[in-house]
Amino acid sequence: MNLRPLACLPLPLAFAAIICACALMQADELPQRALYVAPGGDDANPGTRRAPLRTIGAAARAASAGITVLVAPGTYPENIKSTASGNAAARIRYVSAVKWGAKIVGSGTEAAWENHGSHVEIFGFDVSGSGRAGLLNHGSWVRMAGNRVHDLALSGGCTGSGGGGIVNANYQASDGEISGNVVHDIGAPGACPGVQGIYYANLRGRIHNNIVYRVSAWGIHLWHAADQVVIANNTVFSNGSDKIGGGIVIGTGDRPGGVVLSNTQVINNIVVHHPRASIRQYCYPGEACIGDGNLVANNVVYGNGANIEMLVGKDTGTISADPLFLHFRPDGKGDYRLQPGSPALKRGLAEAAPATDIDGARRPRGAAVDIGAYQER
Repeated sequence: MNLRPLACLPLPLAFAAIICACALMQADELPQRALYVAPGGDDANPGTRRAPLRTIGAAARAASAGITVLVAPGTYPENIKSTASGNAAARIRYVSAVKWGAKIVGSGTEAAWENHGSHVEIFGFDVSGSGRAGLLNHGSWVRMAGNRVHDLALSGGCTGSGGGGIVNANYQASDGEISGNVVHDIGAPGACPGVQGIYYANLRGRIHNNIVYRVSAWGIHLWHAADQVVIANNTVFSNGSDKIGGGIVIGTGDRPGGVVLSNTQVINNIVVHHPRASIRQYCYPGEACIGDGNLVANNVVYGNGANIEMLVGKDTGTISADPLFLHFRPDGKGDYRLQPGSPALKRGLAEAAPATDIDGARRPRGAAVDIGAYQER
């Protein structure tokens, strides 16, 4: 996949790394209080630059509000559980020192990384493994950005527990952000209806600038207690099969019950080359789970088995045309920026669009917002 290089800021040479995830952070957000993790460290160490910890899990156990956990490149064969919370003024940040350089490889049948803390940020990791989830979040005000979550084997089988690349699973949580991630090869397309790319079950939230492909069922799925969510400027392709899944589905159902999806926006997304559905509102038969104030607008759909399916209202500004990527490949090895003649250029809605694109470039650049994860000049 062709991603533009990120601008990076140097950290102290004693740690011998640069933070390529810094494009996701403001200059005044660079670490003031930090714990350091490196493959050659020791969990008996204090977690300084000169004496780093060995595992991310040990750093998570020592973390507190205002701490940045800075992780050096290397492979970390561990299942992480982070429980500490920050606060609105002092978040806890877990940052890969080089984007996708810190590789978390989970084992077993559950999540590679399970987070229970609130006011937490997880930046720039490469996550894979044998389990049913990559990043599994239960906290509120949690931002997961710039990660690559891929090749989950689902070794526990296709069960009622489901799974996904990035999952916000706590029905009582709220205000999450899932942005700028690349999520792919989560199970095998069509193998399990309960396994999604990005799965969101919370009140309020933002899902934007993600690239999602080759997922077992849906690329992006809202369900359970999802409400007042913005799904904007994602590029979603080649998910599901002719039997299950598709691009983006929004609805509510199952536990906790009684939630009606309202004031949710699905805008400026490119949703292409799905054997089945493109974008769908969905409720269980006989239920009315779609409420007022929802907007499905200015999306590009092409090469899908079905057009946009609305239960309440109508989609607007839909562009049914080839988005003209620079080089489309369904296996993710293409270049998903847009050709100069793309119908997605300058056709997006500015309101609720993210301020930057997947590479951190300012949006809009020029006259208007582009549709999809990339903003061209």
